[in-house]
Amino acid sequence: MNKYKEKLVEYSLPLMLSILLATILQIPQLFNHVALTGSDTIFHFSRFYDTAQQIKNHNFFYFQMNYGMGETGRIVNAIYGPFFAYLMGSLLLIAGSWFNYQIILVYLIFIIAGLGMYILARKVKLSRPVALIISTLFLLCGYISYWIPSNSFNAWGAALMPYVLIQGINLFNDDKKHFNWINLATTMAIVAQVHLLSTLQAILVLIPLFIYGLVTTKNKKRMWTDTLKAVVLCLILTANVWGAFLVLYPKNTMSAPLDFSPALTVLHLKSNGTITMWTEIQEVVLLLFGLQIVYIIFNYRVSKLNTFLTIEGLVFLFISSDLFPWRVVEKYFPSFSNYFQFPNRFTAVAYPLLFLSIGLTVINLINRYDFQFKIFIECLLIFVCLFSLRADLRGNIIKFNKVKTNVERISQFRDHDLSKFIDSNPPGNPDYLPLKKQMNSWKISGLVSGTLIFNNGQGFEKEAASNGRLEISWNSKGEDATLPIVFYSQSELVVNGKKVLPKRNEIGMPIVKSKVGKNTAILSFKTPTWFTVLLYISILSWVLLIIYGVFRWVKIIKN
Repeated sequence: MNKYKEKLVEYSLPLMLSILLATILQIPQLFNHVALTGSDTIFHFSRFYDTAQQIKNHNFFYFQMNYGMGETGRIVNAIYGPFFAYLMGSLLLIAGSWFNYQIILVYLIFIIAGLGMYILARKVKLSRPVALIISTLFLLCGYISYWIPSNSFNAWGAALMPYVLIQGINLFNDDKKHFNWINLATTMAIVAQVHLLSTLQAILVLIPLFIYGLVTTKNKKRMWTDTLKAVVLCLILTANVWGAFLVLYPKNTMSAPLDFSPALTVLHLKSNGTITMWTEIQEVVLLLFGLQIVYIIFNYRVSKLNTFLTIEGLVFLFISSDLFPWRVVEKYFPSFSNYFQFPNRFTAVAYPLLFLSIGLTVINLINRYDFQFKIFIECLLIFVCLFSLRADLRGNIIKFNKVKTNVERISQFRDHDLSKFIDSNPPGNPDYLPLKKQMNSWKISGLVSGTLIFNNGQGFEKEAASNGRLEISWNSKGEDATLPIVFYSQSELVVNGKKVLPKRNEIGMPIVKSKVGKNTAILSFKTPTWFTVLLYISILSWVLLIIYGVFRWVKIIKN
């Protein structure tokens, strides 16, 4: 019984810490019932609205989006965090309003990130106080806190990164205790179902840890074999993700996300900042990193793990920053601007690595010196945390003051009719449109806003029909009509009862002949049978994995 009480105390501490920090940072929103919206809010909330309506109306279809994204039949969720989108849609229905939903998401992401970082810290034998302080730094620096004013989805990848690093530590220490390949596969699969780009980051951070573990382990064959098992299981669990890419990309000229100059979205190390998020870093945090570098230079033999994590963290920090020659990369690899967009995303990896390293250094110093030194070190770290908390809260207050005057949007967020916000704010993002030919993403965005979205209010009525179909109706004098929907190579369009293969404009909007009077068109998506098989394999594998996990936990509890 005492063991269970100890576990309860152990995990309740980071839980309460995460809730406390999330509450403090949301004080302006909680007291005024005003939500903060960023550049990504409309895009992601439209995705989740679609899955919420699918669940509500029991009208499921994997590819074509008939409720969200302006009811245009666009394909986004199938490519972007598919299973997670349905989880978010379920949560939206429970929340009942966009304001409640946004508040819940903040608490959820802070709890996931805070608990993960704490477990990671305790795994490398940090004391409870130091583990809590390190977790606090992680929550207040970078993408986790940045989620509140921006809804940048990289924050969810950042929240899962401590769990990835737990598996990385297991790989690093394979010589001492062999890693669990099922846990590794599951962790990577979860990341892929949430944020695909973070999966790439996770792979990059795991490779050096794997190589070290492979070099030092006594049983290299077993490590290779179990790594291969992990890869195969991960592929099975994510069959729906890579399967969707195989459906869409070979037969469509898919548009890329908005391109941003990497040189303009780096972490600014050459100039200090006033906030802790996105492209800026607090001076005190940068000072901690500097002190960690000094310590490792003179004590690199003390802890191989500390030295390794510090070097790896510094590499990712360097890549994320303005010290790296991003203008050269942009010149020779222009596609990087579209698909990766922001080099500061590497801080999602750099920060947990470096904060964990700092924690290891602190424990080593505490063990070397007396109690008074311990108090001094912990107070110093707490001071850094408070400094960062103040900066984050100030940033949120500034954002709150900017949005509180938007009475219409505030009303939409509070309203229990979720469609009011969605209908009034269709996303203009260029992502995953079927183009005639590749073109600049900003031009595509302009066409989306000027034609696809604009046409929604120009005499067209749309309704989600059964079996994932979208019905469009309009009145005409007999002229050609450019329908406010998107047509992929796998799409099927029936106009006035007749199946047609329409001409398409630059962004995939079908152009059809109209008859005089009322016209009706039905858009559907023909899903390949082989993908349906992959989808069911993925779903079944998750069900079996959950069952396995439940039995495993029951066994652990009994023992």
